[in-house]
Amino acid sequence: MVLSAIGRIAHAHPFKFGCVFSCAKTSFSDWLVQVAVEKREHIDWRRNGTFALFGLGYLGGVQYALYVPLFRRLFPNAASYAAAPLAQKVKDVAGTRNMLAQVVLDQFVHHPLLYFPCFYALKEVVSGGSVENGLRRYAKNYREDLTALWKIWVPSTIINFSFMPMALRIPWVASTSLIWTCVISAMRGANDAELDANEAMNMTGAPNRALSRLYDLGVAAKPAFTYDHTKAHLLFMATGRDRIGFIDELTRTVDGARGNVIDLKAYKVGREFVTIMLVDIEPSSAQRMVGELEGLGGRGMQVAVQQTRPWASDEEGDSPRCRGGVSFTGHLRATGPDGHGIVHKITALLADARLDITSLTCNQHQQLSLSDDASKPTTQQLFQLTGVVRAFDSFGAAERRRLQEAVLDFERREGIRLAIEETEPDPSFSAFVPAQTAGEAGGRKLAKAITKRIPAIVAGAPPQQSP
Repeated sequence: MVLSAIGRIAHAHPFKFGCVFSCAKTSFSDWLVQVAVEKREHIDWRRNGTFALFGLGYLGGVQYALYVPLFRRLFPNAASYAAAPLAQKVKDVAGTRNMLAQVVLDQFVHHPLLYFPCFYALKEVVSGGSVENGLRRYAKNYREDLTALWKIWVPSTIINFSFMPMALRIPWVASTSLIWTCVISAMRGANDAELDANEAMNMTGAPNRALSRLYDLGVAAKPAFTYDHTKAHLLFMATGRDRIGFIDELTRTVDGARGNVIDLKAYKVGREFVTIMLVDIEPSSAQRMVGELEGLGGRGMQVAVQQTRPWASDEEGDSPRCRGGVSFTGHLRATGPDGHGIVHKITALLADARLDITSLTCNQHQQLSLSDDASKPTTQQLFQLTGVVRAFDSFGAAERRRLQEAVLDFERREGIRLAIEETEPDPSFSAFVPAQTAGEAGGRKLAKAITKRIPAIVAGAPPQQSP
């Protein structure tokens, strides 16, 4: 009863039914992925609304106009071919050729040139970005997106154009899209940088979400597409005697040349001040800004500038984080009597253990020591070293045991206290993105599983007659 009633509504109001069904289906698919795949405690309703809006306007509206009126004009015999028995379809060479033409037009023209650009543009605009940024993301992801799309949609489209009456084409597309939306939601639903503070810190409630998507002061793996490749990127380091207004002079120069500071580190080392900045700027203004920065040397600063391509490691695959991500994160602490070469010895131990240094701070302090003559206390110079270290790819139980043994041996040999305490990958210091996040991997596995079922679906699909 329910199915027959739905069928009557679909035939009586195909456009309205397609829009409502597509909106509800797309919203449900994204909700399902957020709850079942990403295991979120709090639903991202803005993201869900993006999918619902895309389902209502594009999947229900635009695709109806494409699949029904437009394709009916381009392929006037499509309805009779779809209603014909399978034996007659096999003999109808012209009809089969037209069906394949519809598949090619839909999958190799419509989806690459209209569907995905609209999806990325809408998602970016709803998130507060621009259409251009959305298209830039699509340009980065299009190979992977289209491969996943064709695995599901090429067989589905063949079934649609071969067996479905015109009135049921949108429901069939929407039903297949229920599965496809789960795939695309898992692959591309989440933002590349989590903007919700509660979700970002929700480590126990969302174990499959990539906390590592956070980008924190250059420590994290900022996605390559977030850099504007049309601009020049300059990395400069400035040093000089610490004083009020040190960074102000630098940033005023950058701002005057219309440059944009996209990363900055600043430290006080002894009585000197050191800052490192990454700036993007229009290529035509880069040389002027470099000259003005170097001109600050007359004010007690030493400025060194070099050009860089901060996205290069992601594209060229020469960075460890482009592989399996971070498998170990540890707090490094060391203290003891200061001596020649102690920092080198500690960093050598880290290199031997294949540990990457994220941050490292070392300083000295004086400590009173009582001698045999209590009236003549002596001072001892000690050092303190703290930092964060990581290991990439496989760093299992054997590697952890060898690291512990190396630390104990180092303490006995050097007479200092050294500890590397494993910690959870807190986004404030170790947010690195693996090349393949859990959602993306799940989306690809889901697409692969569905693809394996397609031959059985095609073999068992009965011919459908027009009502």
